[in-house]
Amino acid sequence: MSDFQLALTNTAGLSSVASFWVFVASNGMKEWKERSLKFASTIVLVGFIALTAAIIARGVEAQRFPLSNLYESLLWFAWATMGGYLFLAKSYGIRQLGWLASLTAATMFLYGSWLPAKQHEITPLVPALVSYWRQIHVPPLIVSYAMFFLGGLSGMLQLWHSGRRASLAATAVTLLLTSTAIGLGTFTTVSTQWLQLLFVGGSLVGMGFAWKFLDRKTQSENSTIAASQTSQANTFDDVSYRCIAIGFPLLTIGIITGGLWANHAWGTYWSWDPKESMALVTWLSYAAYIHLRVHRELSAEKLSLVAVAGLLLTLLTYLGFNSLGFGGLHSYGSIKDQ
Repeated sequence: MSDFQLALTNTAGLSSVASFWVFVASNGMKEWKERSLKFASTIVLVGFIALTAAIIARGVEAQRFPLSNLYESLLWFAWATMGGYLFLAKSYGIRQLGWLASLTAATMFLYGSWLPAKQHEITPLVPALVSYWRQIHVPPLIVSYAMFFLGGLSGMLQLWHSGRRASLAATAVTLLLTSTAIGLGTFTTVSTQWLQLLFVGGSLVGMGFAWKFLDRKTQSENSTIAASQTSQANTFDDVSYRCIAIGFPLLTIGIITGGLWANHAWGTYWSWDPKESMALVTWLSYAAYIHLRVHRELSAEKLSLVAVAGLLLTLLTYLGFNSLGFGGLHSYGSIKDQ
C-alpha cells in the first residue's frame, strides 16, 4: 500500500471518528445544533471524498478492480455507508442518522485496521477470485449490505422517536453481542461453537425481548414535543423502507450473478453453500419486510424490529461466516487462515 493511499484512507477513517463526536456533541448545543449537524455532515463528505480517492488509488496501484479481500470490502462498505447517509441527509434532512452512520463507518475502519498485514497489502488474487465475475458480483452485495445497515439503524431511531425505549435497548444490546462475537471470532482463538451460540442465541433472545417490550411506550407530556416525535418516527420509518428498497434489488443482482459465477467456476448454479444459503435467508427476510410494509400488515414499530432483524442477518452473511467458522466453499475468505 502506497503512502498516498494510506494517507487518504486514514483521512477517511479520522473523518468518520471526528464526525461521530461532532454529531454527539451537537445534542448539547441548542443554539448551535443545526450548524453543528451541518458541520458534522461536511466532515462526512470530506471523508467520503477521501475514501473514494483511496479506493481509486488502490485500484490503480493494484492494476485491478480493488475488491478482492475483506479489508477492501470494508473500505467499500464504509464508502457506501457514508455515501448512503449523505444521500439520505440531503433527501430527508435527517442528520440525526449521521452519528450512527459515522459510528458504523468508524467501526469498519477500526476492524479493518486490526486485520493481518497481508490483508492491507496488495497481493496476487487467489485462484477462486481470478474472474471478471468478481467486479460484477461483489459490489452490488457490499452496497446492499450498507443500505440494509442504514435501514436497520433507521429502524432503531424509529423506535426511539416512537417511545419504544425498552425495545430499542434490547436491539442495541443484541447488536453489541453479535458484533462482539464477530470480533472475538476474528481476532481470538475462542471456540467457534461458543461464538456461534453467542451470535445466534444472542440474536434470538435479544430480538425476542425487543418484541416483548414493544408495548412499553414512553411518551412526552408536552403535546408539541409528542407531535414532533411522532413526525420523526414516521420519517425514520420511511427512511428505513427506502434504504431496504434500494438494497433489495442490489442483493438480488448479487445473488443472481453469484449463481452465474458459481456455474462458471464450479459447474453448478447453486450448491447450498452456507454463505449462499444465508444470503438467500437474508433475501427472504427483506422480501417479507417489503411485503409487510407495502400492505401495511404490521405497525411501524414492528416493521422496525423486522428491519433490525434483517440487519443482524446481513451482519451474519457479510462477516459472520468468515469469522465464526461456518466453513463452505467461501472459506477462502477466512481471516485466520491468511
